[in-house]
Amino acid sequence: MQPNDTKEKLEMQALHFFALNDYERSSLNDIAEALGVTKGAIYHYFKNKDDLFHNCVLRLLDVMEGWFVHSMSSDIPLKMMLDNLFNVEESMTEMAESTGLGAVIVNYTNTLYLMLSALKKFPDLKDRIEDIYSGFRNALKGMMSTAISNGEIHPETDTEAVAFEITAFYEGALLLGAFSNTQDYAVLGPRVCETIWKRIAIERSTNKGK
Repeated sequence: MQPNDTKEKLEMQALHFFALNDYERSSLNDIAEALGVTKGAIYHYFKNKDDLFHNCVLRLLDVMEGWFVHSMSSDIPLKMMLDNLFNVEESMTEMAESTGLGAVIVNYTNTLYLMLSALKKFPDLKDRIEDIYSGFRNALKGMMSTAISNGEIHPETDTEAVAFEITAFYEGALLLGAFSNTQDYAVLGPRVCETIWKRIAIERSTNKGK
């Protein structure tokens, strides 16, 4: 096992712990016991509980960013990527399974509370999160520019505005989902996707006589 493998494993295990338990009320003893390690093992890689928590959140952001980059490959047609993206529940489940983050991602309430606690304690994380959002929007803009070149969507499409709209819906859906059990995003997501697509797509005539 490489030296950083143990640190990464501790971060992933602690991340699950923090997602399911109140950070402020959890002691380092509680964390060590839950992870099945000694406090000494944690202190070997982290200065204290705050340092462990900070690194765990950075690990979460890194993993989520890597998944988004992978899922938004330029080889995927824009419509297919949007269909996948707006199937919010399926998308989050796939992320959880492929990244090993399990309950941290599937139950977005856990993720939301974890991130709010982290941002309150570590304001520097705002820059890291903004980098991810910026990368996400730029990837969307790039895919839309390609779609314009391929004649799939209207050349006058405001790619920056549409990218923001998609980002706002996605994050808003997850936020509302954390506080409400009344919204059926399995139905609403694809409907919103279709509404956006109809607005920007170039219609293909199926009437060959025209």
